[in-house]
Amino acid sequence: MLYDWSTYRKNQKSIAELEKHLRTKGPTLLVHQMGRAGSMTTVSTLRNASLGMPVFHTHWLNTRNIAKRLNRFAGAPDRKLPFNVRVGIRISQELGRHGRDYRPWHLVTVFREPVARNLSVYFLSIVDYIPDFFRRHASGEVANDEILDVFLRKFPHDEPLDWFNEEVLEIFGIDVFEYPFPVDHGYQVIREEGFSMLLIKVEELNDCFARAFEEFFDVRISTLDQKHITERDPSYGMYQRFLKDVRLPDEYLTRMYDSRFARHFYSPAEIERFKRRWSKVDQALSS
Repeated sequence: MLYDWSTYRKNQKSIAELEKHLRTKGPTLLVHQMGRAGSMTTVSTLRNASLGMPVFHTHWLNTRNIAKRLNRFAGAPDRKLPFNVRVGIRISQELGRHGRDYRPWHLVTVFREPVARNLSVYFLSIVDYIPDFFRRHASGEVANDEILDVFLRKFPHDEPLDWFNEEVLEIFGIDVFEYPFPVDHGYQVIREEGFSMLLIKVEELNDCFARAFEEFFDVRISTLDQKHITERDPSYGMYQRFLKDVRLPDEYLTRMYDSRFARHFYSPAEIERFKRRWSKVDQALSS
């Protein structure tokens, strides 16, 4: 209860800060990215860096995507909404009212290869797909075959593939796919009038964050404030065991890795490595 109260007070303070900021035309820094790609680490690191402007965190600004999140929490009071959804609603309203050119926008977007991202999101919200999952798993009533079958049939797999079109192109008018991504560099800076964006592969974040942040912000940030929230999830141990054993079908891997998203941001060698990981090719060869 104390944690919930403290979090609520902290969030209310942050909403008040957002409302105050939106009354200005000052530059806005958004950590705006798909979930389960190091966003909390990125937000915490940038907030500790004293950049001279507030750091806001969103996953969804497109009204269609926000509506999906609101449907999931239908009937719940606002304070029960995920905080990033509440922030996304307000910023989406401002963008709808004034457009992108009302103020300078600075976006930091860390992204993740789509299969790993989807599996992580699935386990985070697994009770939405397998009701009473934890009791059934503890009693041995649900096994990996069922977990995989539900994942393949029910999970919205295209979310990471569509995210940049829906959440950057439609909102800010920037098509990141028009800018060749330096796959071996790990990050990219895009600048247009009144808009700048830093893209980072989460797989390269630990190695390139200092260079990326210095180029983007002209500030030297020497350490990441790591926030491994996944390890505190109730499903974390089950998630790790599932990843160790699961073998994903070739048609699913082809669908994900032949996508424009994967081919734009990852090299053929990286994609082949991902495919081998999820199809367990290396395990089969060594057995």
